[in-house]
Amino acid sequence: MKTNKILYYILIAVCMIFIVGCDEDEDSINEFNVLVEFLEGDDGGYINNMGSWIITEGTINTDDYLVLDLRNATDFAATPNPIAGAVNTTLGGMFDVVEAATKAALTKILVTCYSGQTASFVHTLLRLKGYEAYTMKFGMSMHDVSLDKWTANCSEKNAGDLVMTASPALPTFDYPELNTGEETGEAILDKRIEAAIAAWDTLLIDADTVIDNSSAFNIINYWSEADYLDHGHIDGSYRVTPGTLEVDKNLSVFDPIGENIFYCYTGQSAAASIAYLTVLGYDVKSIKFGFNNMHWIELPDHKWSKPYGG
Repeated sequence: MKTNKILYYILIAVCMIFIVGCDEDEDSINEFNVLVEFLEGDDGGYINNMGSWIITEGTINTDDYLVLDLRNATDFAATPNPIAGAVNTTLGGMFDVVEAATKAALTKILVTCYSGQTASFVHTLLRLKGYEAYTMKFGMSMHDVSLDKWTANCSEKNAGDLVMTASPALPTFDYPELNTGEETGEAILDKRIEAAIAAWDTLLIDADTVIDNSSAFNIINYWSEADYLDHGHIDGSYRVTPGTLEVDKNLSVFDPIGENIFYCYTGQSAAASIAYLTVLGYDVKSIKFGFNNMHWIELPDHKWSKPYGG
């Protein structure tokens, strides 16, 4: 009789463990879905509705903005004719600077750096947190000839490597798995922004590295179809229409476990977009200086227009 009671209690215990386990599975949170729903909202979110986010220096009064300069402290201090009121900061410290400034009623933010690529990445992170952030076109390279990082990186070195074929059919991948341990969209976003900031130094790649090893990457071009066909593109690259990085559109073209390459004309739009994609959990890199570095002369616009060196 005692043996039967022991077996009975063991059976009850096993059933309880099974029930609790099932409840935990049912209650588990898909963090990616929670985050995307939080960021996309009803209209696709900021990354798909960016509007005019790149500003040319001289077309605005910078006194109306909190200007964040992301260059190193030495270069910031040596800036010819510096931008009045600009604050030198790091990616890790920028949110503290922004919070203090917005409390003082300076709500618009203009981000700059050496070439505009880091600033573009950062402006997206700020936008995702609800700040009205913009990027300075071409960074501080347009501020003074002595700061030019663009001329030396505009080239024709890959002109012969590009093709004008139609885009292959877009692939479809599963979405990444996120494991921040958080449950709300805002809390997951905060953790993923921290991860994106930590990753930034590894997220730019040379065009030659991509072209010479194109089969190793999932390469995404972010242009209109006309530009994709007329200007040429990296062989094998998929064309994704700008403004379609949504779960019910083209977000699934990115490989959640592979290395993705995302490129545009100058690298600024790509850098802005990979900030979003990194937050979502993708390994995705932007080509340094974009198409300007591969076939500068081909572009009628979207190009570095001040070739100081010649």
